[in-house]
Order: sequence, then C-alpha cells, then structure tokens
Amino acid sequence: MKHVFFQKGFRPFFLLGGLLASGLIPWWALHYDAALTGEPGLEGIGWHSHEMIFGFTSAILAGFLLTAVENWTKRPTARGVLLAVLVGLWSVGRLVGVGGVTASIAAMAELSFLPVLTVVLAIPLILSKSSRNYQLLAVLPLLWLCDAHHHLRTSGLLPQSDLRSDLVAVDLVVVVMIIITGRIVPLFTRNTLDDESVRAIPSLNIAATVGAGLVVVAEVVAPNSMFMAVVAGIAGLLVLGRSFIWGFHRTLTQPILWVLHLGHAWIWIGLLLKGASAAGFMIPSSVGTHALTAGAIGTLTLGMMARVTLGHTGRKLQVSRLMTLGFVAIAASTLIRVLGPWFRADLTATMLTASATLWAVAFLIYVVVNAKVLVTPRPDGNPG
Repeated sequence: MKHVFFQKGFRPFFLLGGLLASGLIPWWALHYDAALTGEPGLEGIGWHSHEMIFGFTSAILAGFLLTAVENWTKRPTARGVLLAVLVGLWSVGRLVGVGGVTASIAAMAELSFLPVLTVVLAIPLILSKSSRNYQLLAVLPLLWLCDAHHHLRTSGLLPQSDLRSDLVAVDLVVVVMIIITGRIVPLFTRNTLDDESVRAIPSLNIAATVGAGLVVVAEVVAPNSMFMAVVAGIAGLLVLGRSFIWGFHRTLTQPILWVLHLGHAWIWIGLLLKGASAAGFMIPSSVGTHALTAGAIGTLTLGMMARVTLGHTGRKLQVSRLMTLGFVAIAASTLIRVLGPWFRADLTATMLTASATLWAVAFLIYVVVNAKVLVTPRPDGNPG
C-alpha cells in the first residue's frame, strides 16, 4: 500500500480525528442527557468522555507521535500496510456505541490499538537509544489501562467504584502536553521571533512534569482531597512560571504561534481550577476538567494539527485567514464551555450547544483547509 495517505502517521489520523471532532461534540451536545446504546453502562456522559479521550485525543496523539518519532530517531515508525492496520483498529474502535456484538468487537479492536502503537513507537526509540523520549512512551500503556478499566467497568465485569479512569486518562494526557509544549512552544517562538531570550528552562520543565505526574497519583488515590489541591496547585504554578519568558505577547500577530501559547495557558488554568475545586472553593470540578479538555487538549491539538500539516507537507508555516478563524472559534468555544455553565447554570443546554457548534466549526475548518493536502503528495516532490 504505497498511497501517500499511508506514508506518514499525521495524514490519516489528523484527517479522521478532525472529522470525528467536528461531528462528535455537536452530536453529544444534542444527546448529553439521553442514554446511549452500546456497552451496558456506557451512558451519555461515559460515552462522551470515552470518545473525547480514547477516540479523538488518541488519534491526534498517534498522528503526532508517529510523525515526531521518525524525526527524532531518523527511523520509520508505521507506513503503508502497518499504518493502515493502526488506522483500521482505531476506526473500528469508534463503533463501541453501536451496541450488541458490534460493540464488543469494537472494544477488542480499540484495546489492541494502543499496545500496537506502543510497540511501533518503541522499536525506533529503543534502537536509536532515544531515552529522552521514553517518558512519552511510558504514558501509552497507562492510557491503555485506563481504557481497559473503562470498558470493564461499563460492561459490568468490574464492580462500580469511585475511580474515574477517564479523568486519570485526562491527567495522563496533561503530562504529555506539558512535556511536548515545554519543548516546542519556546523553540518555535524563538525561531520565529529570532529572539534568544525565549527559551525553555529544563529544571522547570522537569518540575512541572513531576507535578503533573503527582496529579495522576492523586486522581487515583485521593481525587477530592487536600493532596490533590496541593499537587494540582503547585503543578499549575510551575506550568505558568515556565512560560513567563516564552514571549507570548509578541506572538499576537502570528496565529500559528499564539494558538499554541493559548493552549498551553489552558493547562495551568485547568490545573489551578482543579486544585481550587479539590480545596473546597465553590468551583465545580467539571470547570477544571473542561479547561484541560476543551481548552488545553482542544486548542493544542488544533494548533499542532495545522502546524504539522503545513511543515510536513512542505508548505510555508503560515496559516490562512480561514484557519485563523478556526483558532478563534476554538478559543470562543472553550470560554463558553468552561465559564458558561459555571456562571449561568440555568442556560447549560444553550451554552453546550453554542460551545459545541464553535468546536465543530473549528475542526471542520481544519478538515476543509487541509483535506486535499493530507491525501496528495508534497508539492516539493519529497517523500512523506
């Protein structure tokens, strides 16, 4: 299978992930208070959180890592038939909400996806002795455990408990985002602005990553405790502190940069809100969760999808006005989703619909702008 679509991981996973994102959230917003078919117990909220993390987010994470690991190691990850198999496992997994035997088959396919992805990424990383990236690799089996727990609990094979494996998975994704943004946001900003004062601080990056790791631990052992309040608060402050010298104010004329800075800001905002909620302040826990999901995950994925697509198809790193409109839409969507129901609980349904519509517009813009780019060869004739 030599079609260009299956020659780089970002091509199929970004396109399919963008399509899923543009339809998933609006559909859920219209059905969020209704029971859904599928695995027993996979009700509306459960299905929504599952597909946001193990559907949409896992697709974009796969596309990014498959592409990035090739750059880091100068070795191939998954191409051709192997990449098509990975895409197939992920795609079949999206049928978990159909019901009956189909849902069971879909669950088995989905639970095969992350292990196969882990092996595919591990081989070039280990062969090239890229130990710096082992921490990213280690997150994938932990995400798989969360997914397996989610399926077993909703299927009734595990007893109900207070453990929210979907929230643990969100925290694990936050760890990944902290690691990656700590590398790329100051690097991209410094290169674009040609300013050597914009730089990463390795000690703060490590401290922020450790802090986020402790949030994962707290989510498992004591999610609504002072332990969570302390570690989430400290992690949030560390993430904020490391960005002071990243030159955000100088990126406002560069949409391809400010969208990444904005996504990074939602990480520390979400962690601080999470900590404040655990400490007993009058802040619903969902506010921090949606700052991390709709805010950080949504904004960073859209920004990185746009940048990676341009860079790895041999195009100039400058987004169109239409794509910039998509960035504005995701920013507005997040503000409405995080703040709307908090301040006007009586308008929750309206706020959800408005936020979901803007979310869909943002990712649909990405698909419209980049669909042809993702399925056609590079204009410079280079492979990939």
